[in-house]
Amino acid sequence: MQLPCFNYYRHIFYSARIKIVPLNIYELLTPIGLAFWIMDDGSRQGSGLHISVYGFYNEDVDRLMFTLQDKFGLKCSIHYNRDNKPRIYIFKESMPDIIHLVKPYFIEEMLYKLGM
Repeated sequence: MQLPCFNYYRHIFYSARIKIVPLNIYELLTPIGLAFWIMDDGSRQGSGLHISVYGFYNEDVDRLMFTLQDKFGLKCSIHYNRDNKPRIYIFKESMPDIIHLVKPYFIEEMLYKLGM
C-alpha cells in the first residue's frame, strides 16, 4: 500500500489472499529473481539445494519445478519434509549451473547457501 508500484506483483502472485504461481512464471523468473528466491527460501542439502515452497498448492510447486527444468536446464525434483511440506530439490549435478546463474546477484553473507 505504501509503494503502489508493487501492487502489480501483488495482483499476479496472490488470488483472494492466497499465494499463487502465475501461469507466465516462465517469462517472469530471471536469474536475479532466482537468486533472491534462494537467498530467502533456499538451504544447502548435502551436495544439492532445497528451495522451500510451503505456501503453494501442488500444481504451483510443479509449475515452479518445471520452470527451473525447462528455462534453466536444472535437474530437480520435489521432496517433502517431515511435516509433508514440499521443497524443490536441485540435484548436485546442477549446482555448477545454478551457481553460474545466481552468484553474481548473491550477497556475500548468503553464499553459504551455494556451498561457498
